[in-house]
Amino acid sequence: MEKLDGLIAATHTPMRENGDLKLENISDYFHFLSRNNIRGIFLNGSTSEGYHLTTAERKQTVEAWSNAAEGSNFKIFVFVGHLSTRDACDLAEHAASLKNIHGISATAPFYQKPASLDLLIDTCSTIAASSASKPLYYYHIPLLTQVAVPMTQFLTQAADRIPNLKGVKYTHNDLEEYMMCKDLCGGKFEMFAGIDEIVLASKACGATNYIGSTYNFMAPLYYKIFSAVDQSNLPEAQYLQKKAISIIKMIAPYGFISACKFIMKRNRYEQRFT
Repeated sequence: MEKLDGLIAATHTPMRENGDLKLENISDYFHFLSRNNIRGIFLNGSTSEGYHLTTAERKQTVEAWSNAAEGSNFKIFVFVGHLSTRDACDLAEHAASLKNIHGISATAPFYQKPASLDLLIDTCSTIAASSASKPLYYYHIPLLTQVAVPMTQFLTQAADRIPNLKGVKYTHNDLEEYMMCKDLCGGKFEMFAGIDEIVLASKACGATNYIGSTYNFMAPLYYKIFSAVDQSNLPEAQYLQKKAISIIKMIAPYGFISACKFIMKRNRYEQRFT
């Protein structure tokens, strides 16, 4: 299984005013991200409003992105998490049948939560088996799911039970645990840093791959942070990280997802946040 470094954008779902999908925008969206050195996308997760889409709409969106990226080296990570494990398996099987799908991802069920780590691993194992040819990346976002299983324990115990377990989308600020996970099993697991506001700290903790919402329109800014670190210019890296944080804080009061979609639409996919 290929390792992937760089920025992965958690994409927005283009919609019409009435909420219908606007899939004809995805080709332009793909080319915009590619021009800004985005290595791939995380599709149908929180930023995509995936839990607000029907299963059919989620499949249609994956198909549209798969078609848009055909013939490229663009990697698509598909979030298949669902309150119904059977529906999650259906989404995983569908995603695995398409081109350019690099891997699948799922959170823990978060309404009636797994009562134990063992049950969580069983659920993930069932989903992973539905797309055995693709890597599974567990989506750890305890702030939203309220499932705060230690990832060191999850990865250690799941490693032998989920053959295609590849890593974690780690949307949490426990950088001590993040570093420990990176060292598990000889560095076997890919740990995608998932909080845009701590990209600099994540890089200092060994991160090489990142999944986030604001990479849609601020990718050049984050790449400048990485460049500053590589040049041992910590003050510049800190300045740029603070700049990213200030933009995020400016956006958040307007409803983060809605405001980000407004930016993307208003700028007609032109890169301005550099």
